[in-house]
Amino acid sequence: MSDGRGTARRVMPAWCAVACLLAAWMLAPARVLTHGTLTTTVLFDREIVRILNAHCVTCHSDGGPSFPLSTYDQTWRRSQAIRTTVLRRHMPPWPAVAGYGRFANDNSLTLRETQFLVSWVEGLGPRNSGTVFLNVPDVKSAPREEVRAMAHTNHWQVGQPDLVRPLEPARVEAGQSQRTIRSVLDVGSPVELRLRAIEFQPGDRRVVRAATFTVEGTGQWLGSWTPWYGYASVPDGAMYRLPPRARIVAEIQYAGVEAPVTDRGTLGLFLADASATKPVTDLVLHAGKPTRIARDTTVWALKPDIVAGMTSIEVRARRPDGGVEILLFAKDVSLDWPTPFVLKQPTLLRRGTQLSFIAHRGASSSIPPLLDGLRLTVARY
Repeated sequence: MSDGRGTARRVMPAWCAVACLLAAWMLAPARVLTHGTLTTTVLFDREIVRILNAHCVTCHSDGGPSFPLSTYDQTWRRSQAIRTTVLRRHMPPWPAVAGYGRFANDNSLTLRETQFLVSWVEGLGPRNSGTVFLNVPDVKSAPREEVRAMAHTNHWQVGQPDLVRPLEPARVEAGQSQRTIRSVLDVGSPVELRLRAIEFQPGDRRVVRAATFTVEGTGQWLGSWTPWYGYASVPDGAMYRLPPRARIVAEIQYAGVEAPVTDRGTLGLFLADASATKPVTDLVLHAGKPTRIARDTTVWALKPDIVAGMTSIEVRARRPDGGVEILLFAKDVSLDWPTPFVLKQPTLLRRGTQLSFIAHRGASSSIPPLLDGLRLTVARY
């Protein structure tokens, strides 16, 4: 025989077992998935391709000087390296520090663009909304073409030039380290020419890193070419004056690829109209030697000479009233990607303003040594 208490004692262990099993199931860790979960709304087909178009594919494309980043697959394979170089500000190449001048040829990423790229990489790189993939037709609609970044480098950016002049061919050997080849171009005009712009088209973009153009004899700077900004256009009302029978000196910076290459670039010249009456001239500053300007001057571009080991440059204007304006402050200036700095809005400097050019070279000590005597060209009118 057994009493009620005995029955209770026999039933309770069964209920306890069920409760324990239920608790164990609820508290057990979730099953590990074999793939990550998307954690971003940033899409390659939307935000990322716009950034690539604006900052990257002038170099990173088929036929360009670096590996292509045109398609989703190409970009995703390099995504971790992209994240690292963007956060370290190594790419895109642009040494000017934000907040000291605004420049028309600024190739740096904005904070928002940087955040988009990092979020996309860390969020496992979604391509699009998940309904359309590479050339896979939707049964309910027409096939959609692949979204990809496009480098618009095979045509003139300023327009059709008034004069087109081919440069001398240049031989670039396989694997050649970076070097500059100088050639002289005969403009072929018996009369004075007035220019509003010049534009350079490399023959083979894979091997060209930079180009600078000056007037033979005077050394006046006419403009520079970089992969992301291929022309020099003076402000409205200004113009360059080329003397009769002028010749232009081209200094092209090359680096070799896997096989020998013969490059032959083309220079386009754009003539100014009658409304352009302000001639552009050069003011050359020497590092460590302040210069006081003798007349009202409008500055529109700054072109420093670049030397190995340079860590920073600064151009400072002390106005007659004592106020100081930093026209340019740049760090980690690279020999590989030398660039001028074209002001987005030309700056008027009154007579008596003192301009100073300061340059530093890296050193093992905490205070980098000054680079005295280095040149910087101020384009003004």
